[in-house]
Amino acid sequence: MRAYPAAVVLSIAAIAACSGTSTTGPTGQTSPTIRPSATSQPQTVTVTASVTCRDNASDADRLQQAIDSSRPGAAIGIEGGTCLLTKGISLLGDRTYVGASRTGTVLRQDGDMGSVLASSSYLDNAPTTGQPLAIRNLTVACDGSGSTDGIIILNWQVDVEGVDVRNCGGSGIVDTNTAANGRAIDNTSVNSRFENNFISDSGRYGFEVHDSDNSVTDGYLVNNQIASSGADAIHLENAAGWNISGNHLYSDGGDAIYANRLYGTTIYGNHIEDFGLRQTSGTWYGIVGTAQGGMGSTIFNNTISNNKGESAGARYIYIAVIRTNYGTGYLSVAGNIVLGVRASDVGLSFDGGANKLSVASSGNKVARAGTVSRHDRNASLTSGT
Repeated sequence: MRAYPAAVVLSIAAIAACSGTSTTGPTGQTSPTIRPSATSQPQTVTVTASVTCRDNASDADRLQQAIDSSRPGAAIGIEGGTCLLTKGISLLGDRTYVGASRTGTVLRQDGDMGSVLASSSYLDNAPTTGQPLAIRNLTVACDGSGSTDGIIILNWQVDVEGVDVRNCGGSGIVDTNTAANGRAIDNTSVNSRFENNFISDSGRYGFEVHDSDNSVTDGYLVNNQIASSGADAIHLENAAGWNISGNHLYSDGGDAIYANRLYGTTIYGNHIEDFGLRQTSGTWYGIVGTAQGGMGSTIFNNTISNNKGESAGARYIYIAVIRTNYGTGYLSVAGNIVLGVRASDVGLSFDGGANKLSVASSGNKVARAGTVSRHDRNASLTSGT
């Protein structure tokens, strides 16, 4: 689940020596725990380089020049209101990008581009993950066209806080292991944190983890608001080690949380309203995942409802694990509140598929759903201890 880029092994070892705290991944190797910050507010940043937005066609080139000429460790301040971006911006690693305020700095798409902001490691087709970077206190305003993504990250230990991302034709924020040329990196891209952001009106996913291997793990997606996505609010191709907590998800057209490959995953304290909105066919989920064998995951203290009703012809399942991918999957589901709408709704659903799934379920409140709880192929359900 957690491995580290070769270039940072020495610094990792130093962190481990100082912290004295470690965790073990599926390979049996020990790696340090990087603790989240104690506050949900972006930290104060001392700007060492700056660029002023002028709301004209020169903004993209001037912003890119300021980034390219900055030194490693720089904090680049983006000031002056609106930056009119006629092309996407490449973000170098080992830097912090900070706006004047969440609404005081607006990076506005004004042209055809794959993304508004993207890691240089992604755009330059790097074979390994980029160095850590931070993005804070600004708005990414897409124009709703095409499949433009708001922010694409191919770096490890990223920090994105206090950022609004709106009206992107593609996904709002993408954390990926795959460069622009479609090739996956050779190492891992772990321990990133996305906190206190507002992602709205994405054409595809609000927040997306794209991981074709086992690289983008052990991240934090906490205390965000994600609204009106065309597809899933949160879509994780690899949920291993992720902490998904405290998010408010509403009016999304697909599943609220899709978490593939649950492995030491925590899904906690999320408030979900109106998933599968306006769908007239198919099956839609509040929280849905698949489990890996060998490590348990938890889904607890979430509230899930469909306040705007449900369309005829579509099915709605509020919490589900639909299969175990290998071995025996272990899951604790506790303290969740589910408020259904109609008799065809299912509150809790567990299915191991071809492999075993062992679920401890307790303290959940399911109301107004025709089926409170069910377990199917190779799934065993207990009340826990």
